[in-house]
Amino acid sequence: MSIPAGLNIIGEFIVDQLVKTLDEQGHRASGELQETMRHEVKRTGSGFDIIIYAKDYAKYVDKGIPSGVWVSVYALMEWIETKGIVTGEREVKSLAFAIRRTIFNEGSPTKGSLKFSRTGKRDEFIKVMLDANAKIIFEKVTELFTDQITLSLENTIRENKQIFES
Repeated sequence: MSIPAGLNIIGEFIVDQLVKTLDEQGHRASGELQETMRHEVKRTGSGFDIIIYAKDYAKYVDKGIPSGVWVSVYALMEWIETKGIVTGEREVKSLAFAIRRTIFNEGSPTKGSLKFSRTGKRDEFIKVMLDANAKIIFEKVTELFTDQITLSLENTIRENKQIFES
């Protein structure tokens, strides 16, 4: 297997684990964040990078929002409608303003949002995923590069052996 192909498999694993962590933390409304996460393997001057792409708001899901910040009431209304928490324009708007006030006072994630998490966390999904999977990712990368070095050495020996035997 080539290095880019192997890194592609590792990138898929990372994205799968990020999606799993988001779901465990209770961060699925429409599923758009999870469904649009993707990776790309890029060759650099010194090797390769695995780049993970996500919606812009992933940074707020990961790092939260500090207290004292007014969030968009329209974004909250859309989220409430997507989740189906309440129906009716008046109810949706009222709940959106209440959530907005709570986020302003407590920041996000709010204390009350922890009940939606299966892990007791509602932030740092990237760190949580990396902490849980660093060893596996390291082992996969090590195995990939070890296999490539071994294959390269075997090919070099085979080529040189043919040169010296002829």
